Formats: sequence, C-alpha cells, structure tokens
Amino acid sequence: MKIKLSIVLLTLVLCMLPFPASRTTAAGGPDDAFQFVEIETTVHRAGVETSSENPEERRWYISSVIVQPEDVPTYSLIKQKFIPYFSRNVMDPAEKRGIIIDYGEQDVRLNGETSYANYATRAEAEVERNKAIEYRKGQSGNIYSFEINFDSPKGEETSKPKLIYRDKEQPNYEK
Repeated sequence: MKIKLSIVLLTLVLCMLPFPASRTTAAGGPDDAFQFVEIETTVHRAGVETSSENPEERRWYISSVIVQPEDVPTYSLIKQKFIPYFSRNVMDPAEKRGIIIDYGEQDVRLNGETSYANYATRAEAEVERNKAIEYRKGQSGNIYSFEINFDSPKGEETSKPKLIYRDKEQPNYEK
C-alpha cells in the first residue's frame, strides 16, 4: 500500500512541475541564439588542370541565419555539424555536375570575420550576415548563399546554393 501511495504522490508532484516549451520554431524562442556560417573555397572543373586558361575560382558560401543547434557544443559545431552538412548538401551535388569545391576546416567561420559565436536575435544576425556579404564583395571572389536545414537535408533541394554576387574578375564554374 505504501508503494502505491508513493507512486501516486510522485506522479502528482511530477505533473505539477513546469514543463519547458519547445524552442524549435522558425522565428526561434526567447532563449535561442542565432548564427550563420561562412565558407571560403576554391572551385575548379573536375578533370581540367588549373592553368591561366582554367584558373581556380575563389568563392564564398554564406549560409542563411539559423537557430544555433543545441545538440553539439559551440566549439564543435564546425567540425560536427557544418562541415558534414556542407559536404553532403553542397559539395557532393556539385561534384556530380563536374565542379570540385575545395576548402579546409580553417576556412569555415561562424558569423564570418566576427568573434561572436552567436547573436541574441535573428535580426541582429541578419544585419551581420549582410555586412559579411558586403565585406566579401571587395575580396575578389564570387559569393553564394545556401540554406541550412538539419531536420531534413536533401542535397541541393534543401541547400539551394545561389549566386548572390558575381565578381567579374573571377571565373564562374557554375555548370
């Protein structure tokens, strides 16, 4: 009898405890942090030797602003989340079209050149993303945007890489 009473009381106590609301909305919740990722790459055609006639293309990929993933510590996001995502959803589809995208881990930056790991609001992150795009326009390279969706990544169908700035001095190996 004591065990049944204890179980009933424990159940009642647990039912009265506050339950945190889900924070995964498109706009983000009050405790969410926002960020974007910037990846500096070199691009060339598969099977074509780089030369003055076929130079490498310098390219930046700048993601959409997202709610910072909570399943990985901030210091591990680049290695555990962003690099695998970019490889599967941007690089692999490009390679199937004969475009090779090269970069190193040091070329992946949270929030561009800033020292912030995240921003308190989506609007603040968007402003900083736009500043990063403007800054890169003066750095001799083409700039692409891409979407990040960790919930259901489906290659380019999800990432939608899109040229947002074309540097006339750079080649563009789009197709």
